[in-house]
Amino acid sequence: MKEFFRKYQKSIISYCSVAVVLGLVGLLWMTMGGSGKKANYTGNEKTSQSDYYLPNASDSDSVSVDQMQIERVVVTKLLDIYESGGDWGGESIVQRTQTFMVRILTGPYKGVEAQMSLDLTDMTGTGKGVIVAKEGDRLLGYFVMDYNTYTLYGTCTGFQRDIPLMWVALGFIVLLILFFGRNGVKSFSALIITCVMLIFVMIPLVYNGMDPVLAVAVFGAATIIVTLLMVHGPSVSSLAAGMGAVGGVLTSALIAYILKSVIWITGTADEQAISLLYTDNGHNLDVASIMFAAIVIGSLGGTIDVSVSISSSLEELKGKMGEEITGWELARSGMSIGCDIMGASLNTMILAYVGSSFQLLMLFSAYNISLEEIINNEMIAVELLRALAGCFGLLMAVPITSLTAALLSCKGNMGAFRVKDIKLVRVFSAAGEKLSGAWQNALAEAKKKDSEKQDKSEEPQVNLFEKARQHYDEMQKDKEEKRGE
Repeated sequence: MKEFFRKYQKSIISYCSVAVVLGLVGLLWMTMGGSGKKANYTGNEKTSQSDYYLPNASDSDSVSVDQMQIERVVVTKLLDIYESGGDWGGESIVQRTQTFMVRILTGPYKGVEAQMSLDLTDMTGTGKGVIVAKEGDRLLGYFVMDYNTYTLYGTCTGFQRDIPLMWVALGFIVLLILFFGRNGVKSFSALIITCVMLIFVMIPLVYNGMDPVLAVAVFGAATIIVTLLMVHGPSVSSLAAGMGAVGGVLTSALIAYILKSVIWITGTADEQAISLLYTDNGHNLDVASIMFAAIVIGSLGGTIDVSVSISSSLEELKGKMGEEITGWELARSGMSIGCDIMGASLNTMILAYVGSSFQLLMLFSAYNISLEEIINNEMIAVELLRALAGCFGLLMAVPITSLTAALLSCKGNMGAFRVKDIKLVRVFSAAGEKLSGAWQNALAEAKKKDSEKQDKSEEPQVNLFEKARQHYDEMQKDKEEKRGE
């Protein structure tokens, strides 16, 4: 038993720590009533939601949306496509509806044949937003029994897209395990735990009234601890990476919190936020704070990635160099490594945020909207805020991780500090040396030119009259010599 514990000591400590963190998160979830009830739409429409989803159902059939259950179906026979006039926002829209027979695959009506309808109305007028169902297609829909005729009617709510996505995800998992073995399993497990905490813990807690800032703080801390312990285990490198990630996330949160009020963000720039306010708990939600929490979550993954990369590199460097490298030299190496990582990470982050708003930017371009209007648009301002907050988080994660890793690896013995170890000082020092060298060269060149001028001024002045007379005397002498001959 002792041998087993000694062999798997790090793994046991890691998993026990993860279990404690998950237990605390679960306790918080239970205390705050995270399971909450399902959100309902609270519009003022006179039409019931069952009638909205199922226009073929009988008016006497009163079934609330809470009693309805989504079912999986497969199309067995196509029936018809019919058109009818309609009004949408004061404009006349031709409504097209497709009907077909389906076989229900799940639920209490499993195996039953029923008629289902699919809305094919093209709200864009381009014909690109409509997909017509074919035999064999797998769909999702709601069903209601008309007890007057004992006929089952259904309305399609969408196509089954989860199964193809699951196959792709399964392929990714298989390749992850084949390429990275046990570490791949750990990475995937950490990812699953993070997604579960986000979807089933944090989101319900925020919806049930928990402050989004507190919720994202709990979720962020739990994610950092679980990811680092499961993937890297308890080590100096993990602790340094955790400190760097926390510092980066707190920096992102601070930037987002300051700019949120300075640039007048309401949080209602998109349709999802507005729809959220129409739920039965919408009056208790602070959509601006929810947006702030989303910004912090967006910066979490990048800061963890940068921090882990730096701390692992410094741990490897310390293992190779041993006592030959001091703490400050190790920190300086971390800053150099961080500079290389930052170039790619910042580029990735900016492109990710631009990609999320790509269609909106294309729309602005199509209508020739000026750059000033684009930047001052709240949706674009929010994306810029996300990008800036994330970049600040990545930036601050580098020095925090480097210094923490150096302190822990060298056990506080950082060695003699040199001002030149600071990157900024070295840059200014190198620039100063270049300027000083250029100045010295300029002075030397000026002195050389002055010396040349002085040498020329000290040369004896030539008397042109005497020179001409000497030339004349020489000519006369030559003539006399020729006469004598």
